[in-house]
Amino acid sequence: MKIGSIAIVGAGAVGSYYGCRIAQAGHEVRFLLRSDYEVVREKGFVLESSAGDFQVAEPAVFRDSTELGPVDLVIVAWKATANAHAEEVIAPLLHEETRILTLQNGLGNVELLEGLFGWGRVLGGICFVCINRLAAGHISHTGGGLVTIGEPAETGVLQEVASLFGDSVEMTVVDDLALAQWRKLVWNIPFNGLCVTEGELIPRSCCPDPARKVKYWRL
Repeated sequence: MKIGSIAIVGAGAVGSYYGCRIAQAGHEVRFLLRSDYEVVREKGFVLESSAGDFQVAEPAVFRDSTELGPVDLVIVAWKATANAHAEEVIAPLLHEETRILTLQNGLGNVELLEGLFGWGRVLGGICFVCINRLAAGHISHTGGGLVTIGEPAETGVLQEVASLFGDSVEMTVVDDLALAQWRKLVWNIPFNGLCVTEGELIPRSCCPDPARKVKYWRL
């Protein structure tokens, strides 16, 4: 299967960043937007990145998945709390051979999508990245970016999907997706706790001063 078109479902910080990297690599990317639609349609995406700032001036943006239409790869990057809308939003984006890549945190997302859309369609991805949405269409990427992908069933598309992200994104393909997902979850649990205790989206635990380091180790 040749992947020629990609849809980004959930174009927040993660979806916008990776979608724009794929577009930067020369691929056709369609973004499904809601509240940011008007701004992004008019001004495009602006990305401030530790790997190099860039813009996607005229992205293909849509408000409704029926208008966006079927594509070869759907990348799901919204929060798992939005999964109740998955069937309604994603179904119009599929043709017989469409693959779905979820970049969501947590467990059970791959299984949920398989239950809705069938065995062999769904790939799982794990992102290790420091990234924020500063405003509509304005993304700040301050570090990291590794994406690890795998699949429950061997369909032969993993390497092609990995190649879409371009040279600016480090990609790893794994045989044991479940193990990779658990490792990310175990990493997230203490890191997210620090965000809560420090009242920061990205705590300075990424590069802590000595006093903070002692505090974090105690936590």
